Amino acid sequence: MDKRIEILMNNLPDDMDAALLSGYDILRYYTRQSVPDSFLMVTRSSAWFFASPFCRDKAGNIEDVVYVEGNRILPRLAEILEKEKDNIKTIAVQADQMTVAKLEQLQKIVPCRVTADGRLDEILYQQSCRKTAEEIQAVQDAQDAADKMFTEVLNYVHAGMDDMELQKIVGVLLRDFGSQRASFDHVTGVGVNTSMPHVRPDGTVIQPGDFVMLDVGATIDGYGSDMTRMFAVEYADDRKREIYDIVRQAQKAGCDAIELGKPCCEIDRASRDIIGRAGYGQYYMHGLGHSIGIPVPRGPRFNQTDRTPVFSGLIMTVEPGIYLPGEFGVRIEDMLYIGEDEIRNMAHSTHELIIV
Repeated sequence: MDKRIEILMNNLPDDMDAALLSGYDILRYYTRQSVPDSFLMVTRSSAWFFASPFCRDKAGNIEDVVYVEGNRILPRLAEILEKEKDNIKTIAVQADQMTVAKLEQLQKIVPCRVTADGRLDEILYQQSCRKTAEEIQAVQDAQDAADKMFTEVLNYVHAGMDDMELQKIVGVLLRDFGSQRASFDHVTGVGVNTSMPHVRPDGTVIQPGDFVMLDVGATIDGYGSDMTRMFAVEYADDRKREIYDIVRQAQKAGCDAIELGKPCCEIDRASRDIIGRAGYGQYYMHGLGHSIGIPVPRGPRFNQTDRTPVFSGLIMTVEPGIYLPGEFGVRIEDMLYIGEDEIRNMAHSTHELIIV
């Protein structure tokens, strides 16, 4: 049985006899397989994986696989719980995966108490946030692919290209460098659109002097990376250079502020103060960063309210930004691994302002 499932078994509290897991990302974490529309039930001594017969090849190395038709999964689950009713009095489900309708359906057909109070979500989060050496390497491999893409894509960008063409090139290059899929919907902002933090391509054509924002990520073995870089096309005027330099200083301050045990909100403050003192605080409208896992993002956040102490095993982003409506925006983002003995920037792409 997979070590991750064994850890989950040992983490179940006394009043939680079983856990029912669903959702593509969390199931991939525990089974290491990409099996759609499936469920994993874990007790303190056993695990059952419910999957469609069409997924036999992918689920073949998972112990106690129960193959059922898609519309029979819950009735089959109820049958197993009926057989195990002396041992399973309460089963917990993920609050963030269970709709009210699905919860009511489950409560009607199973012979035990069903809880969706968020405790299981917290157990899963606490386990998946602390990265093992294997997971750290997967994230690093994904980041390396993104770094290679960024170096290469600069050779393709020119005035007259539109943002949709740019996004296609980014996707092709990421796959060329080993990414299995995008880790999120990429941001390829051009010109005034960079003033919108999560803009999507709309056919905007790159003009000389424009900023280009790439917020991109690769995926390796199910683990995603996350990086944002800016560059200017042909030239950058003094105002763009000024804002870029402020954001770069704020990003460095955020990275330098990270310490084990320090509340997440204090990391955010160290970076936010730089932008505030420069007079642009009102144009910085999001948190400093988030943790990386399956999926991206996952876990604690560097923002103004999260008082979670920084703990070892985390991978966090640091991504301050300034967004000037009707003009342009700047964001610089890296992922940092936070270990017991080191805090390491996983990105290698330069922070210098590049002109292409």
